[in-house]
Amino acid sequence: MDLGLQGKIALVTASSRGMGRAIAEGLAAEGCQVIICGRDKDNLLKAAQQIEAKTGQVITPIPVDLEQQDSISQLLTGITNQFSTIDIVVNNAGGMPYKRHYELNQEDWQQSFDLTFMSQVTIAEALLPLMKKQSWGRIIFVTSVAAKQPGMLIAHSQRASVVAYAKTLANELGQYNILVNSICPSFAVTDKFYEVADEVAKRQGSSREQVIQQWMKSVPLRRPATAEEVANLAVFLASEKASYITGTCIQVDGGFVKSLF
Repeated sequence: MDLGLQGKIALVTASSRGMGRAIAEGLAAEGCQVIICGRDKDNLLKAAQQIEAKTGQVITPIPVDLEQQDSISQLLTGITNQFSTIDIVVNNAGGMPYKRHYELNQEDWQQSFDLTFMSQVTIAEALLPLMKKQSWGRIIFVTSVAAKQPGMLIAHSQRASVVAYAKTLANELGQYNILVNSICPSFAVTDKFYEVADEVAKRQGSSREQVIQQWMKSVPLRRPATAEEVANLAVFLASEKASYITGTCIQVDGGFVKSLF
């Protein structure tokens, strides 16, 4: 199936590893020129080289700290200096602390707000004029099932804000043929998945394996997703085949969320 992505220019944030990297690789495999970014310059360069070798596409790595507005501004300047337009933006940022409400302080909330919400708003708003100019664009927010089903307090609050922003943005940008959607993964095998499992295990006095086994009891498919399974949806939503899908929030959760809608 031709997804109509050949030659498109895509930005994927937080893409040196995990779901972000899988999405970047998936888009490159479909013929996109991909801009990847992350904090660790060495990991970023390594990821770019590996994706290029695997897909044959040009990958542009730009280091960025998504918690810092100055760093985001440098990222955006780098993009506009090197590219005349941008077609696809996949905002994949987050990673809130695993804490209960009484363990959270003001700094935790502000850090989470800057990383999970404001970084995504800043990037989307800065690149929208390029999409409007060409009357074509895709903005995809990789959030979490925490946006729909309460779990980790800070994650639930911030992820829900991103989904609400995306929904409103979709309503405003439809007239420009710019489609905006959210993806809500649940358990997916990434470094963060194991980091959280280790933290929970430490709190409970159990093992990583026991925590993951307990988590999987709440998933009808009884297993976590792979990063590639999440990436497959992102690539589809970025494509011409998803030309009448906007304002949606789609779960990639193996049936984890219990609500009907």
